[in-house]
Amino acid sequence: MTRAIVAVIAAGAACGLFGLASACSSTGSSSGSSGSGADGGNGGGEAGSGDGSAAADAADAAPAAPVNGCKTFDDRTAPGASRTITWGFPLSAADRCIAIKVGQSVTWSGNFQTYRVGPSGGDKPNPIAGFDPTAPTVKFAVAGTFGFESPDAPALVGAILVSP
Repeated sequence: MTRAIVAVIAAGAACGLFGLASACSSTGSSSGSSGSGADGGNGGGEAGSGDGSAAADAADAAPAAPVNGCKTFDDRTAPGASRTITWGFPLSAADRCIAIKVGQSVTWSGNFQTYRVGPSGGDKPNPIAGFDPTAPTVKFAVAGTFGFESPDAPALVGAILVSP
């Protein structure tokens, strides 16, 4: 499965998963903003709602930005797929933005004394917040998009897209 297909699947999953069918629907007027919602955000306005309201809530103002620049995700959902991130320079493009399923885990492999791992953006609560360098595997029990970073090296950032 290509990364572009994963992004499309993620957008569709976000529409159903987060109850955003109205924001993701193609019916109604073409007015209103649109977006993928793949990062767990609203994904767009209320196109075709016809309520005539001039007031816009914060979610309608603009689609949420990608988490840590991740717009497409390397598919690691297959049962035998490697879900290990080689943590260090250079962080590979394939390790920066990955897609997994609920219940799967991601392992970081690297020097955590030089480059710590921590949460950075995305949905909350972020399971990466509990990262333990002595046991560098994090299990993802809920769907969402969870960002990570090294507070020691701004270029070491990425996100995990977790689908149902």
